[in-house]
Amino acid sequence: MQTVRAKVRPGFTLIELLVVIAIIALLISILLPSLRGAREVAYTTMCSSHMRQIVTAGILYAQDNQSQFWNTTDWSRRVDANGRLYPGHLYDYVEQLDEITECPKNKRQSPYGNDDGAWLFADGRVALDFDYCMVEGMQGASLSCQTFVYYLDRNEKWFEGRGYPSYEPDDAKRYFSRFHSVPIFAEESAYWYNGLIFDGRWGNLDQITNRHDRGGMFGYLDGSVKRFVPQSGQNDEARQEQTDWVANDVYVKILDRPRYKRVYTVSRQRFGWINNPRN
Repeated sequence: MQTVRAKVRPGFTLIELLVVIAIIALLISILLPSLRGAREVAYTTMCSSHMRQIVTAGILYAQDNQSQFWNTTDWSRRVDANGRLYPGHLYDYVEQLDEITECPKNKRQSPYGNDDGAWLFADGRVALDFDYCMVEGMQGASLSCQTFVYYLDRNEKWFEGRGYPSYEPDDAKRYFSRFHSVPIFAEESAYWYNGLIFDGRWGNLDQITNRHDRGGMFGYLDGSVKRFVPQSGQNDEARQEQTDWVANDVYVKILDRPRYKRVYTVSRQRFGWINNPRN
C-alpha cells in the first residue's frame, strides 16, 4: 500500500513576525495622530456649540428686557440674603444647563479637586458650575451697541510687560488689535481663576483657557463664537503676570476723551456703561 504524506505548511519565521509587527506599529503611528486630531476637532465644535447656545440665550433675554443683556452678578446664579445659591437668568432660556455650561473637553473639572458642597450642580462629579463666564464690564450691553472693543495684542504686536489702566491713541495703534464684535462670554481657564473663584465672571487677572489648540472660545454680541489664541506661558499652572494675556488686557475707546480705558475696574462699571463708555 502506498502511503500518502500530508503536506506540512511551514510557519512564519521570527523575521517575518517581526516585519508584520513593525508594519502594524507603523500603521498605528500614522493613524493615531489623525484620530487624535479628529477628536480635538469634535471637542472644539461641541464647545463652540455650547457657547453659541449661551450667547443666543443672552440675546433672547435682551429681547425680553429692553434690548439689554443681563448683569454679570445674576446671569448664571444668584445669592440670597442667607448666602444660598439659586439659578440665575440663564436657566430661563436654556435647557440641560448642566451640560451646556461645560466644555466637553474639561467637563467642569477643577485642577484643584472637587468640592460638591457649595455649587448649583453638586453631584460629586464636577467641581465648577460652568466653564464659560460673562465678561465683566459687559453687563447691560445693548443689542445695538456700536462700541469698539480692543485688546493688547501680545502675539502680533510684541507687547511686553504689564498693561496699564489707560492708553493714549498713539500707543493704542502700536499695541492694540480690535475684536470683530463686543465680547460677552469667555471660556475661562480653570487654573486662573475659574478653579479658585466661582463667580461666573471673567475679569481682572482671569485668563482664557488654551485647551483648544492653545486657545479658548469667545462668544460675541453679534451671536458669533470664535476661538481666541492668547499669548501665554507653556505651563497652564503657572501665571506669568508680565506675559500672560488676561482680562485686564481688554479696552474700549472713551468717548469724552482721546484715551483707551481698561474695561475691567475693581469698582465695576455701571450697568450699560459699555454702550456709551465715558471716563
